[in-house]
Order: sequence, then structure tokens, then C-alpha cells
Amino acid sequence: MDLQVALDSLASMPPELAYAALFTGAFVEYVFPPFPGDTVVVAGVALVVAFGWPLPPVFAAVTLGAAAGGLCDFAVGRWAARSGTVERMGPKKRAAIALLVSRFDRWGPAYLAINRFVPGVRALFFVAAGLAGLRTAPVLFWALVSATAWNALLVGLGIAVGGNVDALAVWVGRHNLWVGITVTLIVVVVGYRTWAAVREVDSKS
Repeated sequence: MDLQVALDSLASMPPELAYAALFTGAFVEYVFPPFPGDTVVVAGVALVVAFGWPLPPVFAAVTLGAAAGGLCDFAVGRWAARSGTVERMGPKKRAAIALLVSRFDRWGPAYLAINRFVPGVRALFFVAAGLAGLRTAPVLFWALVSATAWNALLVGLGIAVGGNVDALAVWVGRHNLWVGITVTLIVVVVGYRTWAAVREVDSKS
């Protein structure tokens, strides 16, 4: 989605409809990761910094939208854990999920706290939290903390660049690129270690 198109569309809407669109954009990114939710959030920042829209409703819309999307992913994880879906998987997949759950039992809050800063795999953090059986209240708390921190950072950068939305969009794009590369490397390493652990389980069985 082009930033200027998103910005023009939001600016032409009645405020209440624009707030609903910002909420929906932040929400959909978590249930359909290819959706460019960051573009919608940057457009919301532009409405505040460059167009003088009130900050509280814009900030609330993108923050609550992200948290609601995360909770939907969390519900998917809980459903998978309770419905027997995991038990019907093959032994290797079950072993891999068991390793993931064990890590989330220990580091779950930390993963959720940084989820909004990690493009592409944000939704998976919440699915894993559901699989690990984390409680809803802490998951919602950390979802709100992460979304609040990310959105506050974008608003601060928007003010720092003097309302230059293009400069803000470039920063977000670079952030997502480098974090995406880092996440890819981490996934490869974790995937290899999981594969090695699963093979070890197979060899002992």
C-alpha cells in the first residue's frame, strides 16, 4: 500500500471512520501478515504531526487494533492446544512444538514485549503464547506495552523529522528490512537447533 494513497484516503474520511480504519489496519496486520499495517500506522502519525489531528484517538486506534489482532492469534494458539490439533500431528512436529512451548514458558513475556518491533512474525509470537497456555491478562498487557512503545517511537520520530512523513516511512522501511534479515537468521539457527533436537529424540525412541 502506497503511503500517500493511505494518507489521502484517511484524511478524506470523517474522523470517526478514519479512526476505525486505523484500528482495522493495525488489527488486520496480525491476522493477515502480508497486509502493510506499518503503512497505516505511519499514515496515522502523519495525521497527527502534519495535519494536526488529535493524538489520543489516533494513538488509541492503532494501539488497540494491534492488541486486538494479537489476541486473535493468541486465541488460535489456544484453540490448537485444546482441540487436539497438535496431538494429531506427526511426532517430529509435536516435538518441535514442544520445544517452542518450553521456550515460551520461560521467555514468553519478553517475546511479546518486543513483538511490535519485529515485522513478519509478530503474529506467531501470540500463536505460540496460546500453545504454551499463557494467561489472557498477561498476554493482553504485554501486547499493549509493545504496541504503545512502538507507536510512541513513531510519533516521536514524526515530531523529530518535522512532519516529514516520507522520511519517517524510509526509517520504518529500513528498520523492517534489517530486523527482517536478523529474524531470518535467527529462524534459520533456531530451526536447525530444533531439527537437531528432534532428530536426537527420534534416535532415543
